[in-house]
Amino acid sequence: MTLPKAVAFAHWMIAQNIRPGDTVIDATCGNGGDTVFLAEAVSPAGHVHAFDIQSEAIQATYARLKKESLEPHVTLHHCSHDYAVSVLTEAERTSVRAAVFNLGYLPGSDKQIVTSASSTTAAVLSYLHTFPPGVPVIVVIYHGHPGGNAERTAVENLAAELSEQEVRVLRYSLEFQEKAPPYVLTFEKTGEESPHLSNLVQAYSHISTKG
Repeated sequence: MTLPKAVAFAHWMIAQNIRPGDTVIDATCGNGGDTVFLAEAVSPAGHVHAFDIQSEAIQATYARLKKESLEPHVTLHHCSHDYAVSVLTEAERTSVRAAVFNLGYLPGSDKQIVTSASSTTAAVLSYLHTFPPGVPVIVVIYHGHPGGNAERTAVENLAAELSEQEVRVLRYSLEFQEKAPPYVLTFEKTGEESPHLSNLVQAYSHISTKG
């Protein structure tokens, strides 16, 4: 047995939950690796909504999708992932079966442009609040870059604030490594939410960088 690295583990978790015909969210499309993986998994009848704040990422992802003839199965959104719920139709919101984040910077690009703690936590909460119970919200956390530790702390603090009766959180990490490898936090709403989750959505929306 070989223990998978963080991204491979995230892909394994996604594969357990999605089927052709599903709607899925790529919250940080980057260079398109996750987007292609998701599009292959849900095609021919499913759809991927992929988000990124950088035009370079949108262009790189589109080129990769076109190379694989997968672009008809993906809508690319040049905006922050905390806008995802607002751009989906009501039918799409109820049909989402997974969401994945790869935090940090765009590989091969400006390392100063990174995902932010405020938009990430607001997005995770809005997904948990809106999407059906049982939908995994998978966050691959990179913390070996400037700003990474602050975002990691924010996501972990959010996880600690959630009620275990309504949201379960799984952590997968390779420990005792020389460097700071990424790790995975997966959030799953277990059933009907209580006012606690709704209140957290309202609280975190006030600190989001969204509009």
